[in-house]
Amino acid sequence: MRARYEEKTFEGYFNVELADCSDVYYPLGQVQEGGLGVDAVALTRSRWLWRRLGHPYWLRLRYKGQRLRAIAEEMEQHLNEEIQNVPAIKSNVLFQYKRSNYLTLSTASEWSFWGRPYFRYDIYPEQQTILEHLHVKFGKSVLILYAAPALHDVNELVDYHINRKIIDNTNFRPAVDLTGHGRNTFADAGTHSIACSDPVRYERFDILEALLERRLTDQNNFESIVSLSKGVRETLLESPLHRTFSALAERYEIPESVASAPVLNAHIIMATLRELTGIQWVVSA
Repeated sequence: MRARYEEKTFEGYFNVELADCSDVYYPLGQVQEGGLGVDAVALTRSRWLWRRLGHPYWLRLRYKGQRLRAIAEEMEQHLNEEIQNVPAIKSNVLFQYKRSNYLTLSTASEWSFWGRPYFRYDIYPEQQTILEHLHVKFGKSVLILYAAPALHDVNELVDYHINRKIIDNTNFRPAVDLTGHGRNTFADAGTHSIACSDPVRYERFDILEALLERRLTDQNNFESIVSLSKGVRETLLESPLHRTFSALAERYEIPESVASAPVLNAHIIMATLRELTGIQWVVSA
């Protein structure tokens, strides 16, 4: 049975609760879809749209447009100042959100492992390959996790959100644990999980304990964010998604080197990662 809620709703509720934690924040641009502080950009000459926007025209359009890169570069100084004004980063976390199927019949493939209803989500090879590459590059400083809620009804989701219980009812599993597997299963958020096809049992994963163990003390905010984005870029260029990433990089005018506007380019690269894979970047202070 497919979970009866939208993955985007879970993601939003999860992020709100995570941001409420005393030592977690989201840097400017991190949870903004476009990575530029805006949700959408457009170049339009539609008279209807401009009338709706309060700027009707007949012969000459007042707003001619500007290259997105030119606008973006103007934001670099502000982005850099915002990053420098927050505490030193202690840990970076990459989340891959999953909406699970809820299996209730004894004929389900993994029922023999659980003997009761359980949750299951698929592991997609291209996505997993990227996560594994990132683990190789940043495994000692970046925590890379799958996050799947142990709930199947929108009423539960809203109730947990209201009572700030989303994280408590989410199952976490380091992506590297699932290398070679096609799916992961669990019965409750606070229990072990069993990865398949060749079953492997993994004990309960405590995300808060893991966050406390992973601290960056040798890099400042600027260096950490730029370093991570460079590694992500290299990983995407080496992955099966390299052609798609290159096309987006050309569209967003991401330069070969991030020496120009490094903070801004870092955020654009991370936003592109999310656009291609759904992987969400979070940092804690």
